[in-house]
Amino acid sequence: MSQRQIGIVSDSHGRIDTIERMVKQAPEVVCWIHAGDYCEDAEVLAAYAGVPVYAVRGNNDLYTYQEPDCRDVVVDGVIITVIHGHQWYDNRMEKLAELGKKHQASLVVFGHTHCQLLEKKGKIIIVNPGSLSLPRDGKTGTYAVGTIDNSTLAGVQLCKL
Repeated sequence: MSQRQIGIVSDSHGRIDTIERMVKQAPEVVCWIHAGDYCEDAEVLAAYAGVPVYAVRGNNDLYTYQEPDCRDVVVDGVIITVIHGHQWYDNRMEKLAELGKKHQASLVVFGHTHCQLLEKKGKIIIVNPGSLSLPRDGKTGTYAVGTIDNSTLAGVQLCKL
């Protein structure tokens, strides 16, 4: 099995132009994960990228009932747990690590803070891709790309538009 890339995005907040730019920068992605705010953008992303998109609801997605608050995505046997992250403010990283352990995930994806983060807790990698359209840690929209190699999460790279 060859290497496969997964795109990771959050907090696009309706900025379709940033979605188009992101897809052009990451043409090898086999699927995208959208960690909420706005789930509707995930539909545009799927149409534009032509690959599956897996989304969860964020705190601004109150009327998007078809998407779950938390979900597992399995790519080549690698379990990825996705949640927006607004559910917790205190001890967020510990709770994300616990969630990943409970779901037997290699990767936990969250959003909400609009700041990129990449951290390892035990055997679990936790990533926040930041915000595609309203970053709080710079002027440029951000996302991430994960690499799966031989059914193993080989790494995650933080990216900027």
